[in-house]
Amino acid sequence: SAETLVGRLATGIGQGEHFTRLDWARAQFIGRLGIDPYPGTVNMIVDDPNSMPVWVRIKRTPGIRIDNPGDGPHDCDARCYPVTVAGRIDGAIVVPEIDNYPSAQVEIIADISVRAALGIEDGDPVQIVLKRQRSG
Repeated sequence: SAETLVGRLATGIGQGEHFTRLDWARAQFIGRLGIDPYPGTVNMIVDDPNSMPVWVRIKRTPGIRIDNPGDGPHDCDARCYPVTVAGRIDGAIVVPEIDNYPSAQVEIIADISVRAALGIEDGDPVQIVLKRQRSG
């Protein structure tokens, strides 16, 4: 069965917009995921009890790496997991490899504004389905 995460839309801390505009990050999103990200990330909080163990399991897998070329205090690598949002938008979860990252937070990139496309606001439910990753 497909791995599904259900949560609610939330406002993030605003760092996703900066990250998605970085040339090196954008180049890797395009090259490795086929996504030219719309500025910013869509934040979802996993509040569905059935989804939390799925999310924990997903984060234990390697995903698709985004390698940060710098090593400054705010530079970090990330792992990405291709997903389908609400059954119709191709996107990817981006998990920054930082300490104290909120365990229930899911940040999603897509090449369009997910909020605008779906007409959703903070607190609205969102469902994302993990795409089968091609091995090799």
